[in-house]
Amino acid sequence: MSEVFVLGIGFLLICFTLSTFVLTRIQTDIFPEEYEFKLDPFWYLFVIFLITSVCVSYFQPVGFDTVKTYTVWSFAAPVIFSALIYLCYLLDIAWIANLMTYLLALCVAFMQPDTFVLFPDYFTPLQDKFIVASLILLVSKGLGYLNGSGGIAASQFVVVLLTAFILTYFGVLPQILGTLALAYMGIMLAFTFLSWPPEKIMMSNGAFSALGFILACFMLDASVEFSDASMFIAAAYLFTELGCVLYNRFILNHPREYWFMNTSYYRLLELGASEKAVAFSIAKILLVNILLAIFQIAAYERLALPVFSVALNLWLLSILSGDTKPEELLSFSKWGIHAVKGVLAKNKNHSQTEPVDENITNKVDVKAKITKKRKPRKTKTLND
Repeated sequence: MSEVFVLGIGFLLICFTLSTFVLTRIQTDIFPEEYEFKLDPFWYLFVIFLITSVCVSYFQPVGFDTVKTYTVWSFAAPVIFSALIYLCYLLDIAWIANLMTYLLALCVAFMQPDTFVLFPDYFTPLQDKFIVASLILLVSKGLGYLNGSGGIAASQFVVVLLTAFILTYFGVLPQILGTLALAYMGIMLAFTFLSWPPEKIMMSNGAFSALGFILACFMLDASVEFSDASMFIAAAYLFTELGCVLYNRFILNHPREYWFMNTSYYRLLELGASEKAVAFSIAKILLVNILLAIFQIAAYERLALPVFSVALNLWLLSILSGDTKPEELLSFSKWGIHAVKGVLAKNKNHSQTEPVDENITNKVDVKAKITKKRKPRKTKTLND
């Protein structure tokens, strides 16, 4: 395991350095009137993902700890398919992009071993293939919907890969998947670093949907190795946030220009919280998911804990967007009404000019005073 660990760390550092070097040299300060290939960061990431997939499959032989025979095509196909999906998004015709995503997801599903059935107790093997393709489509579209909120979608990519590597460390996943997870994580860490406010680079929702396809295919490869429940838990926040977006968009009928503006992340920013505070609060939820994914190793039920994880994420998000004040989001010791106050200097200055009544009945009035509307950020490269 020590050799695999050193090899994985090496791939992570190389991919992070290479991605950072390449992405920082894209001239994104000029907003193109028409689409320009050289200003599109997706194609640079696509090349790095493809090279990484080939290199990992070449340098990391498949060991005895796997039940599936991995080839170069196993890892290169999702990356190539993601490029085809993104080309469909560039046509700006939604139904074509969705149809192509589902058809390619079916291809990936049928590439899996015939013995693999994700839900053996509920569906036949053929029906299961269509369900798996639908899950790939869900992850792909979900990551695209979360794009635009200060790199929050990129962080979801990183969390799933980090969980996969931890599972590899404990011997749950094969070593080749752990190495690939670290390599992919290096790429997305570079993009997360550059896309966090103040943004130096951004990608369209269609580009992130294509990246979500790669993530979903990686989760499927891990599921074949009997880690389906852990992968669902690792992506629990993505599913929860996507549910919040659909609820706010269709049930509450919020007429917002971009879908990501219906996320809990963006709504907290509108309440006056800083980017750092909200990101820190979301990091707590992601940490809980990683711990639950590791605990799933010893769990008897396959899908009981993943469903619980989504419900727990929803409860934590309801706390954040409910009674929690912006200055309370950075507190690790307490997470609620009685959290330590005065962490953010912004709120300290605000309290000097406008004292806040501690009575619970006046909380709504206090929030109304500190509410600050944020305009949606304009992408510097592409419009989806």
